[in-house]
Amino acid sequence: MKSIHHQRIDDVFNGRWPERIPICEQAFASSVASEILGREAFTGSTDIHYFESRSWMKGAAAHDDFVEQIYQDTLELHRVLDLDIFFPPWRMSDRPTKQIDENSFLYGNPDGDDWSVWQYDPGSRTYGIMKAAQHEPDADQVIEIMKKRIKQPRPKPELDPFLARAVRELGDDFVVSGAACIAVPMEAGWLEATALEPELVGEYLDGILENVLHSIQLQYDAGVRMINGGGDFAFNSGPIYSPAFFKKIMAPRWKKIFDFCRERGMIYIMRSDGNLWPVADDLFGWANPHAYYECDFDAGMRFSALRKVFPELVLMGNVSCDLLHNGTPADVRAAVLACIEGGAPRAIIASSNSILHGTPPANVEALYETAKSSKMNR
Repeated sequence: MKSIHHQRIDDVFNGRWPERIPICEQAFASSVASEILGREAFTGSTDIHYFESRSWMKGAAAHDDFVEQIYQDTLELHRVLDLDIFFPPWRMSDRPTKQIDENSFLYGNPDGDDWSVWQYDPGSRTYGIMKAAQHEPDADQVIEIMKKRIKQPRPKPELDPFLARAVRELGDDFVVSGAACIAVPMEAGWLEATALEPELVGEYLDGILENVLHSIQLQYDAGVRMINGGGDFAFNSGPIYSPAFFKKIMAPRWKKIFDFCRERGMIYIMRSDGNLWPVADDLFGWANPHAYYECDFDAGMRFSALRKVFPELVLMGNVSCDLLHNGTPADVRAAVLACIEGGAPRAIIASSNSILHGTPPANVEALYETAKSSKMNR
């Protein structure tokens, strides 16, 4: 017998009104989770990359303990909030080489050309690159990078042990989501290359596509039936490359991923912030993903407008992160009700991207409780 979480998601993806509108969150700031759980918790945002690096400096046993805490904290948060989809937190795959000071770590070989230094800002709880051996490449350098990598065999991805455990232990209760993305880096040199050498970019992406499909198959074999994928390619003003490039190069490769999942009875969620209207027909119509997450309300991607054009697309998110951060619970409740009215029954309520550091817990409560108690649930 399916759990209530599975039943709600099944209903939504089959166009039926669920027992209540499902809720989820792909990323949840540890600081906000700590306020909700009433204790220090590590559930997401870039600060867990910093704290995981600190645990590595204490040895493998300390690192194992920290990963266990991430797992248990994330699980408790999902249970307390009654979220329907379990999203494993995004973690760094690299182990730091050394700790420079209280807030800084070096990764890679300091005597080579692949090192980087990352720094944590306690005030914003963000963790990012402070300096690196390699600078952002220009278009000519990008073209050379692609030519070189096309000729090199790519190491095959492996199944994430954290995800495998979540499916094994939690898959009967929650819908556990895997991940597999493909995108052109949002950097000037890469974007110039899409105009100068579009076919070369496509050939380069084919190598990534092969690994994406391999990764999805691994996840399918482990029991994963939902993939949270896509890849950022837009700002509020629109896509970072031309609609022509998207139609010829990107859409066919994404369609292969969507079709690959559909053939296996899997759900693929297309994610990207920004204004996607200039390519919406090619992406959501012709390529045809199962769902669209990170629907960016502030960029004009509204449930009500999307539903009129794409009646079978499952819509996820759409409650503005800025509103959640700076608005009132009443503002949040109104936004949630508008999303349900505009998108249901093929709708899942969440923030437009993630619960950010500094988001008031009262607004988080308004987000999910409004969805759970909405009179529009049928």
